[in-house]
Amino acid sequence: MTSSTLEGEALLAVFAILAALLMFGLGFLYRPTWSTLLWSMVFFLVTLGTFGVIVADATTLDWIDDIAVGLMLGAPALVWSGLRAERAAPARSWIAVAQGVASAGLLLATAGLPVHSLAYSVAYFGSTVMAALSAVELLRRPERGGGMLLPLTVVSLVLPLIGVASVSAALLADGGTQHTALPDVKVVGQVVYLTCALISLLFLTRFADSVAEVKGQTEFAHIADDRLARAATAEDRNWAMLSLSLDDTGPLRVAVGEPGLQRIMARFAADVRASFPVEADIGPDSPYGFLVLLSRPDGVVRESIRDLLERIGTVTPDQPIETELSASVGWAPVRTVGYDAVQLIDAAHAAMARARGAGGNRWERVE
Repeated sequence: MTSSTLEGEALLAVFAILAALLMFGLGFLYRPTWSTLLWSMVFFLVTLGTFGVIVADATTLDWIDDIAVGLMLGAPALVWSGLRAERAAPARSWIAVAQGVASAGLLLATAGLPVHSLAYSVAYFGSTVMAALSAVELLRRPERGGGMLLPLTVVSLVLPLIGVASVSAALLADGGTQHTALPDVKVVGQVVYLTCALISLLFLTRFADSVAEVKGQTEFAHIADDRLARAATAEDRNWAMLSLSLDDTGPLRVAVGEPGLQRIMARFAADVRASFPVEADIGPDSPYGFLVLLSRPDGVVRESIRDLLERIGTVTPDQPIETELSASVGWAPVRTVGYDAVQLIDAAHAAMARARGAGGNRWERVE
């Protein structure tokens, strides 16, 4: 290993440690899910691998280098597995394990042989293929690989080009070298890949849901403005805005964790959709609530709210905690508040807060 390559590996090791701590502390501990665990393992794996390379160079034990490099090549597959887990698809994380073990085995089997450099380049190319599949997963998301996901999307598409260049260089190089084809380019590529992965994966962990929520709120506001403007023109006074919010989300998060709370919220969303007429407009309202705009007589609205409270209060077998859940509802009719969407939402929020302050599991109407 050349001194420049060793310095590059040392830089990669230091950066990987910092990235692993950031991903674990700001990612997994913030939202402990299977996807964030897999993404944290990416950086810990690279950390162990780069230190293995440094130890191998210091002790001149090439077999340690082969194992460390081979296992490290399974890191992009972990990113891909995490992205699949994030969209609730089978993670297939065993592919990362298989790729790392197979790459290490290939390097060990060809150690000292003229084809060792080519074997490394082939294993490296296989790793970049998994990076390309990660880009495909990112492009499948609503962001289409854009925004804060763009860094990881771009670098994941560029890495296969480096992989092809590496294989080509290995085929043209003398057979006695030990995985030295394009060494500096590949080390730089690893640093860039880790940097882009850290930026995009932390964004996915902490902010993607918030961005989707804001987008949903904006779309709901446009729909509400249009419907209420037409209702005002027609003098239809049956319209009402409801603010729905799950009670005791803080204690629930402590009891079941973030994944369990997300399952509860998914059930809450299903209960909301089932309780109100299909013509009702439903939009997000904070991480644990919804806004509902509908035009129905008071009796129908009242029965829909009661149905929702009964549904959410029913303990189901798949519930992550065996306790009755509850929700608070604020009801703001246009005949009391008027047809302005912002004023209706504010009034519904205030009524919901009063319902929660009274103990929750109830509704309050603006009179």
